[in-house]
Amino acid sequence: MLSAEQQRFWEENGYLRLGQVMADAQLEAMRRRIDDIMLGRVVYEGMFFQLDSQSGEYGDLWKNAAGFQGPTLNYRKIQDLERDPVFLAYIQHPCFRELTRALVAEEISVFRAMFMNKPALRGTELPYHQDGGSQWGLDRERFVTVWTALDDATVENGCVQVIPGSHRLGLLSERGHTITPEQEARYCRDEESLFLEVKAGEAVLLHNYLLHRSGVNTIERPRRAFSVVYMDAATRRVKDGGAFPRVFGAGAPALS
Repeated sequence: MLSAEQQRFWEENGYLRLGQVMADAQLEAMRRRIDDIMLGRVVYEGMFFQLDSQSGEYGDLWKNAAGFQGPTLNYRKIQDLERDPVFLAYIQHPCFRELTRALVAEEISVFRAMFMNKPALRGTELPYHQDGGSQWGLDRERFVTVWTALDDATVENGCVQVIPGSHRLGLLSERGHTITPEQEARYCRDEESLFLEVKAGEAVLLHNYLLHRSGVNTIERPRRAFSVVYMDAATRRVKDGGAFPRVFGAGAPALS
C-alpha cells in the first residue's frame, strides 16, 4: 500500500500519518463500546484495566493496575480489546492487513490491543520511552504499532510527542521502555521533537523504537485513543513459549 515516498518517509522518520481510516459510524461505535466497557455495561472476564493516577506521576500508575474497579470514565488503559467484536473489526481493517503484510509478516498476531485515555483535566505524564526490549518478554521483535485517535488529539489534551528518526538509534537499553535522564538530554531535545496532533478517526503508524512521550490533559474533554501492536505470528513469550492472538492469516477470526 505504501508509495515509494511514504516508504522513504517511514524508514527515515519512524512514523507515518495514515489519515482517516475508519468511517464516522465506526468511530462512534468504538466510542460507545469503550464507554460501555468502562462503565461495566459490557464485561469480559479477566480484561486488564488501569485507572489514571491521582497524582499524574508515571511511577504511581502501577498501584492502579488491576481488573475492573467499578464504573468510571477515568480508566487510563484497558487491554485485551481484540476480544471485543467492535474493536476486532477495526483491528482487521484491510488497510492494516496490507500494511502488516508489507512491513511485518504474512501471518500476524497482536501483542496488545489497548485503549489509552487522558480524562478531561487529568492524565498522567508519560516520559520518553521505547516500546520493546526484554521487558516485553518476546523471542523476536518484528512489530509495528497503529495508534488511532478516538478524539481530536492536540497539544492541549496530551497528544503523542515524538523524536523523528530516533528509531534508527535502536533500543537504548536491553530492557527497553523508559530511558535514562542522560539519554533523554542527549536524544530528546525540545527543538527536535514533534507533537503529533491528530483528528478523531485518523491513524498513525509508529515504529516501536521511536522515542515518544505525552503530557497531561489540560482541557475539559478527554483524549481517547486505540493502540494496536501488530507482530509476526511466529512470536512467542520467552517465559513459557506461549503464542498471541492471531488477527491475520491461518487461525485468525473470520473478517466480518
